[in-house]
Amino acid sequence: MKVLFLTASYPTPDGPAIGIFVKEHARAAAEHAEVAVVHVDRADVRGVRVVEESHEEFATWRARYPRRPAAISYAGNVAAALAAYRRVRRAGFDPDVIHAHFFLAGVPAVVLGRLFGKPVVITEQWSVFLPDDPAELGALPRRAARFAFEHADVVMPVSEALRAGIEAQGIRANFRIVPNVFDEALFHPNGARDEARPARLLTVGAMYEAKGYDYLLEAVAILARKRRDFTVDVVGDGADLLPHYEELRRRLGIEELVSFLGLRPKDEVAARMREADLFVITSRYDSNPCVLIEALGSGVPAVGTSVGGIPEMIRNGSGLLAKPHDPEDIATQIDAALDRLETFDREAIAADARGRFGRTEVGRAFAEVYAEALAHRR
Repeated sequence: MKVLFLTASYPTPDGPAIGIFVKEHARAAAEHAEVAVVHVDRADVRGVRVVEESHEEFATWRARYPRRPAAISYAGNVAAALAAYRRVRRAGFDPDVIHAHFFLAGVPAVVLGRLFGKPVVITEQWSVFLPDDPAELGALPRRAARFAFEHADVVMPVSEALRAGIEAQGIRANFRIVPNVFDEALFHPNGARDEARPARLLTVGAMYEAKGYDYLLEAVAILARKRRDFTVDVVGDGADLLPHYEELRRRLGIEELVSFLGLRPKDEVAARMREADLFVITSRYDSNPCVLIEALGSGVPAVGTSVGGIPEMIRNGSGLLAKPHDPEDIATQIDAALDRLETFDREAIAADARGRFGRTEVGRAFAEVYAEALAHRR
């Protein structure tokens, strides 16, 4: 089977972390199919430009189209996908299934599916459909989402919460939940924790408003009034907000407890997860965060805010849920988790994560969806 990934987000040389979850999905699909990738990329260009990327893991084409004005951009999205699709077929790759990521790529995917008689499946990960996300789809994007989802053979939100959010927009589709995926060879447990040192707390993620780092810092300050037998490492970048968080850390008097480490390579993140005693994620909204999947896959118990898809992930003794937007309760749950670190079964946490988010499991789910889509189209 040949599967063409058509995506609105994908890693680039200048942004290797952007859309990395799409590449991880492609790796899972590649266990059951031959995969090629078309990245339909809004950019500051005139007209449509299609370039083959020879250095990529999969056969990959980037199809750039104008970012603005909006009317031209939407037309350019479809035109770029069509131009890239023709290039892909000329290169000898005639897909059996088109797998779009995000409804923005789903629109041209549906058009291509109708033109060339190919089944179309769509993975959706955008938190804009969640009620906690303050962003709202405008009239034109909402119509685009409805068109893509209702004309696809299968739509795969990454969480039940996201599916419910899409349905709340009045959209009906053939849904299958297929979550994000992690690399079990990279993220895995590292045995028992070291009790001779202070507990290591870890959080990972880009610094933007959704991730709620201000809540984390405030919770640490509250907890520090009671105990200081822990440290917190923050891995992630964010030039706009980092100065604000550094100033908040100073004002709260927790500089010796919290370290900002910036962006780190994935293998270093994996090593830090294996060394961590507790993972903390204090999102304002989130659909199916990959960093939480990777932490659980490393056997690390977690404290997370009860928003979006996070309550679906922290289960079966893998951690504790805190009230969203509530530093007091976040501090309470971290405190409770620190008191019972020895009761968490890291091997069991990792095994549960592999059974839900491992590459083998997600790849199997994709293979089943592809088979269903092909049968439906026939």
